[in-house]
Amino acid sequence: MSLSANLQREWVPNQTLPTAGLIVGDFVVMTYNLLNKDLGPDGLFSYCPDELLSTARRHPVLMGEIDHHKDADIICFQEVSSLYYDETLVPDMHERGYTGAFIKRPSARSADDKRPWTDGSATFFRSARFQLVKQEGGHFKDLFEKEQEKLQSPTNTTSCDPDLIDSKRSFLFVLFRCLETDRLVAVGNVHLTCVYGSYNRMDLNSLEAAFALRELVRFCGGADAPHILCGDFNFEEHHPGYQLMRDGLLSEASATYLRNLRLPGEKDGSKNVMSLLDVFPDFFTHDSVSLKSSYKTVMGHEPPFTCYEDSSPECATPVGPLPTKALQALFDVALNYTKQGRGADKYVAAVDYIWFSSSSLHCSGALRMPEERLILPFHACPNAVFPSDHLLMKAQFSFLKA
Repeated sequence: MSLSANLQREWVPNQTLPTAGLIVGDFVVMTYNLLNKDLGPDGLFSYCPDELLSTARRHPVLMGEIDHHKDADIICFQEVSSLYYDETLVPDMHERGYTGAFIKRPSARSADDKRPWTDGSATFFRSARFQLVKQEGGHFKDLFEKEQEKLQSPTNTTSCDPDLIDSKRSFLFVLFRCLETDRLVAVGNVHLTCVYGSYNRMDLNSLEAAFALRELVRFCGGADAPHILCGDFNFEEHHPGYQLMRDGLLSEASATYLRNLRLPGEKDGSKNVMSLLDVFPDFFTHDSVSLKSSYKTVMGHEPPFTCYEDSSPECATPVGPLPTKALQALFDVALNYTKQGRGADKYVAAVDYIWFSSSSLHCSGALRMPEERLILPFHACPNAVFPSDHLLMKAQFSFLKA
């Protein structure tokens, strides 16, 4: 019996191994944006019949993917509605031996609001393999406002436009103890600001990435402690957010691009327009000095795509004033980047990642993405076989002996 298209994937081993005997305690981390269809406008996936978009139809397919692979020890989900988490995901994952934690995205709604579109991120772990030591969740907007208050002084009372730091995104950190090795590892789960369509906030997206890593390093006890940050980052390999994650700070080209971004309604060339780089000049950096992307470490490149959707022209290309020279500079530093465009309406790109501290963890393998030929008969995702517009990602790690 042939496997369903979404299950036709294979592990790719890392051909570069550390010295024999220096690694212990293999474990697998998975990340998956499950698609909360209630977040988007009506008709967002017009090619997909409504019945296939229902949670009742998609959930068994999701569980089928988890049951097929059976090897994920830590699972990070994004776009999880609070109702779905409480009533469906928790009991079904508990039956499979997992315990979970959840953080809801900030909204004006009350904390006990269970409507389907109140979504957040969930992290599950196999309780037979890991023990929860501590967890911490929060909202990026709260972090930004707190740091902005610290930066103000009697001589510096400048306040920025509240819209500049109006992030609607959250983070969830969990510190685990491996029951096989007694080693600790911190796992961060994020879903960063979308930067496509008319809402081109690559500055906010990049700042969220920087804060996520800074906070995760603090949470785990320092850059040398094992840590992993995964989720839907909503940036591609040629975007400033990726460059910041990879290099630890913004390049001149990325900084120039971000300084030239304008909020919706602002005109390019406006005088006295403050950018996020003006508000947080020292915060577009991170301290995870050995940070690497798991898929790029194993395969030599990022996946051809982790998101394969046909949403609408709104998601096809960024809209708004773009500084030509700065934008060109971003592409100049990503010569090996292959754009996976498939027409004006299709959005096909890698925006999900599993990052890790390579000084304390070894990435021994990653799960290859499905071949595009398996998706094309369905036009795009989601569909009857692929339950989300994103694809499941997994990487295997081992602890490096100190």
